[in-house]
Amino acid sequence: MTQREADTLSAEECLDLLKQQVIGRIVFVDDEGPGAVPVNYAVAGNDIVLRVAEDSHLRALIETPIAFEADQVDADQSSGWSVLVRGSGRELSMQEVADTLRELGDDLPRPWVGGVHNTWLAITATSISGRRLSGAIHARLF
Repeated sequence: MTQREADTLSAEECLDLLKQQVIGRIVFVDDEGPGAVPVNYAVAGNDIVLRVAEDSHLRALIETPIAFEADQVDADQSSGWSVLVRGSGRELSMQEVADTLRELGDDLPRPWVGGVHNTWLAITATSISGRRLSGAIHARLF
C-alpha cells in the first residue's frame, strides 16, 4: 500500500476552508470531562462566531480555553481536510455584533434548533492549524 503524507495548511488556507463549511464542533473540558458539541458557525476575521440561546450551556465556555474543529471528508476518494482552532470563548458586545453582521453579510450562522438565538459567541483564535490529504489510494488487500 502506498503511504501518503498529510499536507500542513497555512492559517490563511485553514480560514478559507472554514468559510466553506457551516457545521463544526466546539471542543471543551467541563465538570464531566472532555466534550464536543456540533454547532452552526461563521468566520469573521480570525474568529469563529456562533449564535446561541440565552440559556445555552455553551455560555459557560466564555473565557475558558476551548477548541473548534471542522472538516470535510470524501471517503470514496480517501481525501479530506481538518482544521483545528484553539483559543478562548467570549460573548460579543452589541457593537461587535453590529460589526460582525456587516462583515458577514448573508453568511450568518443559522442555528438549526428552534428558539431565539440572540447571544453571539466568538472563539478568538490563539492558534489555527490544519491538514489536507488529497488523491485516492486504491490498494489491494490481497
